[in-house]
Amino acid sequence: MTLKQFRVSRRGLLAGIGLLLSVAILTSCSSRSTPSQTSNKPQKEMIVRMTQAWPVKLDPAMGYDNASSVAYANLYDTLVMVDPDGTIKPWVAKSWDYDATSKTYTFKLEKGIKFHNGDTLTAADVVFSAKRMLTIGGGWAFVFKNVIKDVVAEGEDTVKFILTGDYGPFLKTLVHLPILNQKQVMANIKKDGTYGEFGDYGKEWLVTHDAGSGPYMVKEMKTSEYLSAVRFPDYWKGVENGSPESFKIIGTTEAATVRTLMSRKELEITDEWQTAEAYSKLKELPGVKVADFVSGGLMIFHFNTSKKPLDDVHVRRALQYCFDYDSALKIFPGGKLTSGPVGSALPGYDASLPKFRQNLDKAREELKQSKYKDTIGNYEIELAWTAEVPDEEKVALLLQSNAEQLGIKIKVTKGPWLTWLDKVRKPETTPHIFTRVQTSISFPEAGAILDYFRSTARGQPTNCHWFADNVQKEIDTLVGDALATMDTNARYEKYKTITRKIVDLASDIWVVELPQRQAYQADYLIWPAAQAAEKGEPVNTLVGLRTYFRDMRLVPEKMP
Repeated sequence: MTLKQFRVSRRGLLAGIGLLLSVAILTSCSSRSTPSQTSNKPQKEMIVRMTQAWPVKLDPAMGYDNASSVAYANLYDTLVMVDPDGTIKPWVAKSWDYDATSKTYTFKLEKGIKFHNGDTLTAADVVFSAKRMLTIGGGWAFVFKNVIKDVVAEGEDTVKFILTGDYGPFLKTLVHLPILNQKQVMANIKKDGTYGEFGDYGKEWLVTHDAGSGPYMVKEMKTSEYLSAVRFPDYWKGVENGSPESFKIIGTTEAATVRTLMSRKELEITDEWQTAEAYSKLKELPGVKVADFVSGGLMIFHFNTSKKPLDDVHVRRALQYCFDYDSALKIFPGGKLTSGPVGSALPGYDASLPKFRQNLDKAREELKQSKYKDTIGNYEIELAWTAEVPDEEKVALLLQSNAEQLGIKIKVTKGPWLTWLDKVRKPETTPHIFTRVQTSISFPEAGAILDYFRSTARGQPTNCHWFADNVQKEIDTLVGDALATMDTNARYEKYKTITRKIVDLASDIWVVELPQRQAYQADYLIWPAAQAAEKGEPVNTLVGLRTYFRDMRLVPEKMP
């Protein structure tokens, strides 16, 4: 064989080997497939779905109910966060200090935080968000009204809150001040709005969109049905492995629907408005547990003290004494007897106050001291309960039955939450008695509940008492003084004094202190707040922060 023939033969051999290798590689590649090709099973959706009383208001200047609070906690960031034990920790604000002379908090912000549209969060956005909420006056604005004098930005990473005076719990209230993207909101205003150069302040756009920087962002908002949100991949605190990729808040509390969805594992967390019977049935479902959150929540009958015969404190006390609290406890398993407006889980609670119990003899004594003692039967008292919370009807009928023993007539009326929300804005349209479950609070102290009694919350479901002006002025002064106390222990003692004053006014029937109950899919959802509650450990009294989806984990191998 010549050298030339050898070279040609060698090239042919190498070409043949190359061809065989190519075929082998192609065959190997064609035998590999994506996960969806190797299995007929669809990819599991890493989602947490929950039901809630509707509506959800995406605009932080418009909502403060439970459903909206859950949305805000997950779509927006705030300057600080509050842990279950009440400890304040940095968040968007990495540090702060307080100048007692000028009544000014100065916050230094983290740099590089991105909003969902890619804009960078700056001090100007914090200023815009605070002033917008105060101007619109909705949502949690009543917490900041008469507290914040001005908000100013110094550069991109420094913001100053100038207060009207000392305000002890101010830092804790900031969890209710979501930070909005000023540029994005202003780019979507309707110029013919009622806020001058700010048009409608973006209110219409924010019905179905968010302008936040939180761990999730709105995907779809069907205003009469649901809110769907997906994980924000560029969240400044990072994406946690195993955390939900999305969440969905479904607008229903109907027991049969909720149970069906839970049984099909098409719902991970229920709302907190189910009946005791519904929770018992939910517990029977495989893998489902019911978490009881002790957070100071109360079932309350609010008295409209401006309407006859409830303008007489003796009539109000008679109703307090005639009510059968022990029977109410049977309606709410896990509940506790009450002693006033503040739940036992909140710092500043007065443990020395006696618990309310039924006492018909005292009820009759109070009625004898009333100016209506001879005419009480001429009045029909309207008691309104919320259709979305069926257990309210049971306690409403219980009070109706108890009052009959005193010759007091009560007419029980059912209506949706939005109807009562509108009616309680005026004393003349507010029912004599309005039933409410108190769950949302502005900060984890007794003062948050007492703050509801101030005139700044008048006309809201939390304060539809319509006290006489002199009484309202006294309450405003007492609560204002307590909240202005910077020393924590001294502030708590003042809370106790105010609580006794409100109990003496007989402003309400505090039916029962009840846990907030929510069923969840314990087999495949790791919910830190629920697990802490099961162990008897502290849980966040702020409903939105208890349902912070970023902290949850889904276990794919156990998911349906």
